[in-house]
Amino acid sequence: MHAIWLTFSKSDRESLKNIIDELSEKHQAPKFEPHITVYGLIDTEINKIDKIAKEVILNQNSFLVKKSEILQSEELWKTVFIELKSNEQMEWIHKKFKKYFDKISKYEFKPHISLIYKILSIEEKIKIINNLDVKNEFQVNKLVIQKFSPDIKKWKIVKEYNLKNNQT
Repeated sequence: MHAIWLTFSKSDRESLKNIIDELSEKHQAPKFEPHITVYGLIDTEINKIDKIAKEVILNQNSFLVKKSEILQSEELWKTVFIELKSNEQMEWIHKKFKKYFDKISKYEFKPHISLIYKILSIEEKIKIINNLDVKNEFQVNKLVIQKFSPDIKKWKIVKEYNLKNNQT
């Protein structure tokens, strides 16, 4: 099983990683790479995903994603997360993958950046949210293919693709 992620510029990755690592240590939760899952859990061989990913990101520029709000849920994969405002480029990338993978895997795209994976009480999650200081936008500059495992510690990025740098 693989997932397709969007990942961030070096400085944004570091700032998100610091939040994730801090929360992980404080709550004995697994550490993971900051990401936006653009398409989840595809059960097909890596070569097929690689070929499609190269086609999808061809001529794609890096882009900004903006924070909508910080939320929490009962779902492990969305314990505490940054909900993102939808944007054209992110939606376009998702739709391209959906065209290829919808028959294999249905994935409902709700752009977000998870900050912790751990079942916690609502009080704890609210406390985390109230103590967070998160920037309002993040630079997406890579698409990656992640090898999924139910054990978060075994997650592994197996392919990386740089988006074009559109900074002037």
